[in-house]
Parts: sequence; structure tokens; C-alpha cells
Amino acid sequence: MSCNCHGKNGTSVTRTSPFDQCSTCAKKHVVKAWNLFNEFTYCDDNRDTITGQLRLAADHLMYDHYDTALKARDLAIMLEDNRDMEITTQWEDLLTLIREHFYTDHNDAAERLEKLTNKET
Repeated sequence: MSCNCHGKNGTSVTRTSPFDQCSTCAKKHVVKAWNLFNEFTYCDDNRDTITGQLRLAADHLMYDHYDTALKARDLAIMLEDNRDMEITTQWEDLLTLIREHFYTDHNDAAERLEKLTNKET
């Protein structure tokens, strides 16, 4: 499913391409991959879904955020090669970068989160 508010300009779209540069789509794919990684990491089907999501994120980042796209692709390769024991900060680094890109493109979302964080209960 494509994001509802696509790209930096917030134009609502009905169809997207994997190569559309969109931090919202990329964030969706990275977060899904990370969640799956924390579930059943030993199943081939699950691992294929994780690496597929990371590669989709790389597609959405490869022109506007090339270095982050490489990090997503490199992590996918590590997982495809079953080199999980070598993973140190790759997930945290990728999540941090994708959140930074998302909040740069959607600073209103960052402001809303800040309000929620500082809200008194």
C-alpha cells in the first residue's frame, strides 16, 4: 500500500512507483523490516520478507538519500548471507537516518511528536 501523503509536497496519490523518492514510503518499509526481524528471524520466508522490505526502502531512497539507500541494501545483504552475528549498529543507524529524513521532509510531524512527548498526563 502506498503512503497517503506522498513525497515532500504532500500530494495525495493513488499509485506510486518503487522508484518514487519518498521518505514516508522508505520509513514504512524499514520499520516493517525491523519489526519482522524482531519476530521470527530464523524462518527463510520471514527473512526474505525482511530483505525485500529493506530493498524496497532502498528504492525509495536511492536518488535523494543515496548513502542511506546503501545502508539499507548492505543490511539486506548481511541478512541474506545469514551474517546476523556481525550486525552491530546497522539497524539503529538505519532507523535513525530514516527518521531524520522523514522528519526533515515532514517537520509538522516532528512538531506534533514533540507536543505529544511534552504533554503532561
